[in-house]
Amino acid sequence: MKELGIYLKLVTASIKSRMEYRASFFVFIFTLVAYYTAQLLAIGVIIYRFKKIGGWGTGEMAFLYSLLILSNGIVSCFFSGLLDMANFVREGGYDRFLIRPLSPLAQVITYGFELTGLAHLVLGILTFVAANSLINIQWNLVTSIQFVLVILGGSMILASIRIIIGAVAFFAVNNQSLIHLFVFSSREFLLYPLNIYSNGVKFLLTFIVPIAFINYYPAHLFLKKDTSNLFHESFLYATFPVGLFLLLVSLYVWKKGQDAYESAGG
Repeated sequence: MKELGIYLKLVTASIKSRMEYRASFFVFIFTLVAYYTAQLLAIGVIIYRFKKIGGWGTGEMAFLYSLLILSNGIVSCFFSGLLDMANFVREGGYDRFLIRPLSPLAQVITYGFELTGLAHLVLGILTFVAANSLINIQWNLVTSIQFVLVILGGSMILASIRIIIGAVAFFAVNNQSLIHLFVFSSREFLLYPLNIYSNGVKFLLTFIVPIAFINYYPAHLFLKKDTSNLFHESFLYATFPVGLFLLLVSLYVWKKGQDAYESAGG
């Protein structure tokens, strides 16, 4: 409990430091909202023109999108600090995390707590509500628990990717290209149903960088979509197990990277 209190103080300090420049904070919020609004408008224009995308209608696309944004919102809040790992390693800032009697990874996470991630969550909730007004999902205790597990599993998948890429900085220092590729660019594939892509892309996003489990596969479960084009029907329930497995792998990679770390002055 004492350590938890320390981590909460670090989170509070991180929030205060970001709110110190309020104009910059609100400009970023505006940019974030504009970015996601543009994405939704682009998807809307395509659906308006073609009625469906790969057999997915407006409400189904909105639900697909909401699963992505909700998971991404959680990760943006708690794991944004990992995007600065290259700077911590290059400038020796990671050394101060090592000399404290706290988990270095937890310190990186709390140090980089991003309040703007709440904007992702708000947008995700709004999109989820809109989607449910357009489609008929029978919500009950079972489906509600499944939904929570899907969001948690999707969050673990996205968080694991950030942890692994952060660990790369221990070996290569510069990991910015990987951040742009796997943290930001790869998410663009999830804006649309996976069945519109080639088999090679579907295989890549399922077995190599398994981000398809964030929204595409679980969406089939809630929307009762046809599963004949999937690699396996069990993938509908695999989001949380895949997320947990990736998280354990990422923590192992992080430990190996930290063991290989040499300070900037080393």
